Amino acid sequence: MINLKSISFKNFGSFGNTPTVIDLTKRRMNLVSGINGQGKSFALLDPITFALYGKPFRKINIPQLVNSVNRKDCEVTIEFTAKGRAYKIIRGLAPKRFEVYEEIQQSKITKRNLKIRFYT
Repeated sequence: MINLKSISFKNFGSFGNTPTVIDLTKRRMNLVSGINGQGKSFALLDPITFALYGKPFRKINIPQLVNSVNRKDCEVTIEFTAKGRAYKIIRGLAPKRFEVYEEIQQSKITKRNLKIRFYT
């Protein structure tokens, strides 16, 4: 099971160059509600699936994910835990970017040392 900690994105669709950060650790459960067509899927599902799988949740072309005004630096960062380990994935377009970090714990004191794996 994956436990999401945070999602952040910039230049993703209609979201501009200022990073949008969604912290999912403040509450045990989070509710997303709103009128149909107001951006719930685009603000949550598309960034999550893009970060994890390299494609949006909805059936839209990948180039459409890049902000049409800035046309560059589209980036999504997701932090989560799975099987007792912490991970961070950064995926971007214009330019393409895909980085996976795994948090490593040392001795009795937890240090934030990250092991990086690059994929193309």
